[in-house]
Amino acid sequence: MKFGESYEILVNGGFVARRDWKDSFLWLKQKANVKSEWCKDPILKMIADANGGEVEAEQTICKYDAENKKIVSGWNPQQEDMAANDWEEIRVNLQPKKKEGYVGDLFDGAEVFKKP
Repeated sequence: MKFGESYEILVNGGFVARRDWKDSFLWLKQKANVKSEWCKDPILKMIADANGGEVEAEQTICKYDAENKKIVSGWNPQQEDMAANDWEEIRVNLQPKKKEGYVGDLFDGAEVFKKP
């Protein structure tokens, strides 16, 4: 599918990826009001506190980069992404691995990806 179709999936809470991304994927963080007590980031907490206890956060596309095991917040498509027709909807298992004293990497392991 094309990027425009994949964006509609993101808007509706789904996950998408390019066919050759090897376990990386996108999702959309919706616009929300973030309360100060929810903030673990000290700068975000400071901003929310200074704004009366909460701050509005705009929606953003995020990408899980499986190769480097990192989250890219504010991902923007490149020209080739927008022109590509190899976008796919995927399913992601968001159950954390259970280990003693382990916070949980929600995206650890290649078995989390299945096509719908």
